Amino acid sequence: MTQRQTWIDVLKGIGIITVVIGHISFNRNLVGLIQMFHMPLFFLAGGWLHDPRAPQSVYLAGKVRSLLKPYLCFLVILWPLEVLMSAPPGTALTWDRLALPMLMGGRWLNGAAGPLWFLTCYFLTGQLAHFLLRHCAPAVWAALGALMLGAAYLGAWLFPGWLLPWSAEVVLFAAPLYLIGYAARNMQLSRWAALWALLTAAGAALYLAHLNGLTNTLDMKSGVYGIPVVTLASALGAVALLAVFCQRIADTRAGRVFAALGAASLTILAVHQLVQLFIAKELGIMQAGPRIVGALVVSWGVHLLLDAWPAAARLFLGRRAPQVAA
Repeated sequence: MTQRQTWIDVLKGIGIITVVIGHISFNRNLVGLIQMFHMPLFFLAGGWLHDPRAPQSVYLAGKVRSLLKPYLCFLVILWPLEVLMSAPPGTALTWDRLALPMLMGGRWLNGAAGPLWFLTCYFLTGQLAHFLLRHCAPAVWAALGALMLGAAYLGAWLFPGWLLPWSAEVVLFAAPLYLIGYAARNMQLSRWAALWALLTAAGAALYLAHLNGLTNTLDMKSGVYGIPVVTLASALGAVALLAVFCQRIADTRAGRVFAALGAASLTILAVHQLVQLFIAKELGIMQAGPRIVGALVVSWGVHLLLDAWPAAARLFLGRRAPQVAA
């Protein structure tokens, strides 16, 4: 693993911690500040790591294995459990409650299966970005990214709450983030640390001010993108500032812990809601702190168990099957 990949895993580790906190914390200001950057972080990181050299068919096959296979495996377990946990006793598992949300994904999923929206959106975003990066000149894909961003803002304004299967509507906002990450992959972020700190502080202050109903935060799953351009700049500043921090701690003990969480981020994303809901509903522990810690620790443990079993690692983690020598 290169140093660049190590700090990306550290960044993803911090990102998945903020995702868990954002889903559990009762502190509205903390949640709002986290939402300002935690989902953009993963799309930007994907762009940073993206290699456009593979043919589209090869890239598609790889992402079907590493994203869609785990998505389907977690979905067939988590969504029926969510329906059973949330339905009143004796409720029948009808088509519209069980099968239809599993087919549509995205915002049709909630509760224990809610975070799975990200996997299909990320898959679609990566496919679109890979096509643009392979077939378009930089000026063209940059212009198309800007048009998609404008379309995302316009769609959120004209059609608030509109939704498509697999959260495809969010791709209009996610793809520009991914392309920005790709464009910045060779940028020396630390040289601009003061700018990132200024953008982050200004973004946080603007959120806390709640001026005239303007909310400087994001809810990408719901298609709420904050103040046009301003919230995006806040998110970019916060993620870049975190990236500088991650680059500096990558070789430390804390960095290695965050990197381990980052390597397990897919499992933590998929499992943490089920864990924290179980802690709350079955164990009666309602305090946010124990549920956050429990969700992280148990989800990480699930990841280690899946990773240790080759068949489960292929199904739930998207690992490649071992190559048999000829």
